[in-house]
Amino acid sequence: MLQKLKDVLHERNNPTSSLKAFQSSGGDVPEPTRRQLYVVAIHQAIPFVGFGIMDNAILILAGEAIDVYLGVTLGISTMCAAAIGNIVSDLCGVLFGTVIEDALLKWSKTIEKITKGRVTLPPMPKLTYKQRKLRSVRWSGQMGCAVGLTIGCVIGMFPLLFFPSEDRSKEKESEDGAAASKKLIDNQNDQLKKELSQWKEKFKVLEREKNDGLWNKGY
Repeated sequence: MLQKLKDVLHERNNPTSSLKAFQSSGGDVPEPTRRQLYVVAIHQAIPFVGFGIMDNAILILAGEAIDVYLGVTLGISTMCAAAIGNIVSDLCGVLFGTVIEDALLKWSKTIEKITKGRVTLPPMPKLTYKQRKLRSVRWSGQMGCAVGLTIGCVIGMFPLLFFPSEDRSKEKESEDGAAASKKLIDNQNDQLKKELSQWKEKFKVLEREKNDGLWNKGY
């Protein structure tokens, strides 16, 4: 590493060097190859997959917890709870960003060992400072970040699987309402049956008394 740095400094201080001539002539910076741009995008995408998973999962869990336990107490809306959950997830992403990158690096090495080198992460291409400033390299890095973040956010939606969906809750509410209505109707029917049986008993008593009175009157 030190020898390379010495060579670069020597070339810069030497007016007859090829690097000095290239810089003074104002030549164009060589464009990276497609494979190099692809590798740059892959290296940018992998950490953002982990970041997207953590960001979306924490956002859902924190927003749900705040909405359920603090929403009524603080008098905040669901969107406000989601905004607070987003703040929590972003803070976790900033605090644990390096941890995610290190974990993904270890996983990539583990996968490489398990597959015996068949699945491996290509090394980062050795680009110069001016090449890293090129529009194509920056665009490849941004596209890698976007793709990795999208994949991570989709995977990070897994907490929704453990929450009751709106259709199921509505179906349960409708079932509960139907059961309550059926119970109320049954109670009303039982009450009507009791009243009807009481009226029948009273009617039988009246009929018996009437028949007894007519019988006595006939004699």
